[in-house]
Amino acid sequence: MFTRTLRALRPLSAVQPLKMASRHYSAKNTTKKIRNIGIIAHIDAGKTTTTERILYLSGTIKHLGNVDEGDTTMDFLPAERERGITIASAATSFNWNNHTVNLIDTPGHADFTFEVIRSIRVLDGAVCILDGVAGVEAQTEKVWKQASEMGIPKIAFVNKMDRAGAGFGRTVKEIVSKLRTRVALLTVPVFSKSSDQVFEGVVDILNGCVITWTTGGDGKQTVVVPVSEASAEVQEEYQKARTALVETLTELDEELVEKFLESEDYMQITTEDIKRALRTATINNDIVPVLCGASFRNIGVQPLMDAVVDFLPSPAERPPTDALIAKSYTGGKKSKVIPERAITLDDSMKNLCCALCFKVVQDPQKGTLVYVRVYKGELKQNSVLYNTTSGTKDRVSRLLKVHADTTSEVTSITEGNIGVILGSQGLATGDTIVCHSIKKDGVMKLPPDNRLIQLKPIAVPPPVFFVRIDPASIGDTRPMNEALELLLREDPSLNVSFDDETNQTTLSGMGELHLEIAQNRLIEDFKANIVIGPIIISYKETLNEPTKSITKTVEPEPGAVSTVRLRLEPITEMDEACENENVIDHEQNTVSFPYELFDADLESVGEGNQRISFERDTKELTPEIMEECFRVGSIPPLVSCGPVCRLPLRSVRVVIEAWHIAQHINNTASLKTATRLAIMEALSTANATLMEPIMNVYVSVNEADIGLVVKDLSGSRNGQIVSIMDPSQLNEGDIHSEEYVAMATNTYVPADYTMYLSKHQDQTRTQQSVVHARVPLREMVGYLKTLRSMTQGRGSFTMEVDQYEAVTPDKIQPIVDSIFA
Repeated sequence: MFTRTLRALRPLSAVQPLKMASRHYSAKNTTKKIRNIGIIAHIDAGKTTTTERILYLSGTIKHLGNVDEGDTTMDFLPAERERGITIASAATSFNWNNHTVNLIDTPGHADFTFEVIRSIRVLDGAVCILDGVAGVEAQTEKVWKQASEMGIPKIAFVNKMDRAGAGFGRTVKEIVSKLRTRVALLTVPVFSKSSDQVFEGVVDILNGCVITWTTGGDGKQTVVVPVSEASAEVQEEYQKARTALVETLTELDEELVEKFLESEDYMQITTEDIKRALRTATINNDIVPVLCGASFRNIGVQPLMDAVVDFLPSPAERPPTDALIAKSYTGGKKSKVIPERAITLDDSMKNLCCALCFKVVQDPQKGTLVYVRVYKGELKQNSVLYNTTSGTKDRVSRLLKVHADTTSEVTSITEGNIGVILGSQGLATGDTIVCHSIKKDGVMKLPPDNRLIQLKPIAVPPPVFFVRIDPASIGDTRPMNEALELLLREDPSLNVSFDDETNQTTLSGMGELHLEIAQNRLIEDFKANIVIGPIIISYKETLNEPTKSITKTVEPEPGAVSTVRLRLEPITEMDEACENENVIDHEQNTVSFPYELFDADLESVGEGNQRISFERDTKELTPEIMEECFRVGSIPPLVSCGPVCRLPLRSVRVVIEAWHIAQHINNTASLKTATRLAIMEALSTANATLMEPIMNVYVSVNEADIGLVVKDLSGSRNGQIVSIMDPSQLNEGDIHSEEYVAMATNTYVPADYTMYLSKHQDQTRTQQSVVHARVPLREMVGYLKTLRSMTQGRGSFTMEVDQYEAVTPDKIQPIVDSIFA
């Protein structure tokens, strides 16, 4: 047995302190030496604590911060330090084993899900932190699903193994059954032989050693013992784990099968062969490496850092970046539409630099910081950018490398890297930017198609909670609007609307905490002098029955006549017919535009029994152009002209029956106006009602608290109880889920020595149930406080929108009164 630093024993973990003053962004690294990773997890699983240890062990920071003391590096916002939670994703870079790792620490609270979405969008890999006591939790499943939908390879780290009630084996089986994946155990826990079974370290399955950490140390001093010198019990566990690891990999790797057949002994397979097969399987999303530790006690973090470098992909190992060449039009009178088409960014696009803006931050000292991921080429200082999303040009004045809330200036951001553009006022989240990789002023010399490239946008979830915001005085109106504009640039999941009739401004967001943080930022950071109303719900309106046909004619100048005839009707269900219609917005409104209108001249009886000809006079106006015209013309009235409360319309079909444009008109502006006016008139006499969001609510509680929770949900909150079940039954009946439950049963895991040390932990773990209910969102405002009171702080819940449903007649008037209050 001997003691030394872990990095001295294992050169793959050699520490190279990050030189923050470097003028070149990873100039010495090829793309293969880059890892873009994110830390994802349920709230309080230990994301920020783990990140803090990673930065300390890599030499990036010299002092270990503490979440409870509010001095961690990555949680630098005042609200984060005050509440002890991550609110905004934070980025940093560090060096480990001669690799550059760009790391993003994401929030765990469900209200900040957009921060997770936009971070995952630019990642190549993710580390999912799990609480070894709680196991796979609701938000764990959600962020895992988000990463899986984007094809992100993952590593799992079972944290808090020092806690009473921690169960590594149980958590691993939950990873398999709930997150639906194969696993590869790279480390398993080691406990002291005392009666307390204290967590001391890990067995490194790949490198064949037992690593223990000095109690109370900073994580750098370790004791490393070859497995051959460990106890017989540890040797037996090691052989089981390594055999299971190789056995699992042989199901995925033919070359490893051949290696096994040479000796027919799993233990004879070399570490190099295992690492090669495991790396390939991880990158292909066929398996998830699993490690364990206790970040707060500085145990097990270095093996996790090694795994990030060894098994997560570089940008070069990810699938080619998908993009679109946006729809365009040829010039002249005989203009025609060139439809959008899918492409991939490849080496044939010479001299192209293409990047995605994934985050905008307003820094009080530095100004606007635009975070970008470069997918192709090299972004250089002073280059002229072309924003393909907005069609505008801008010049890069300065480029930065970011470490949490500190920065250092660089001359370029190379392909595959993440950095910051300083001072650009025209860029927003989701924008695609292109420039010339070599000539700083050469963007307009790129092929025309290059200036139409658009990367996959960042999806923004629709908001469900609202608050009214008013200036404290008339003089505060302009500063309030400017502050809101800055806030929305930072967080596109917030939305602001203004009602011209009532002169009221409404701010909407993902949840109560989300809006609370937004309000604090407006007041504290942007110094807005505002008055904030109570939380209100995202109600919508819909039609009870179809409207009559409305004909509208617009003549902006003599002879320039545009006419449209349309009707509105409710969509009772988004069926196959809707899939062929032009979807207007995320409210499931559509435009039904029969293409047969182009096949024949039509006549119709208009107002006053006059016959109106609806012939297609202008051949340049293609069906695609006309369909887009009617879609754009429909948006304003459907957003703000609901006949009940002027709320947005939902599940409404705009049926275009006929149209006419004068012969000499080559654009659709006047027809858009006619469409808007016709819809407004149709809505003015429409038979409409209110719709409200119905939430799928999942409440995790002890069996002793089920009665109170069910009574509250089904009684005072007007909910419908769908089921009460064990957490393992959430996906019951799903064939794939049953497959992974069976796989979990057969997955090797070590014994959980500490799982039942605490009677309290045993009870809270084994007797927990999930109450699934469907509840109107209006009844869930303030629910967390009530739940904590009913369960002595032990209950938790998640919810998501199931669907919008019509409000019952007896509830309509009280809701209308509250809206206009």
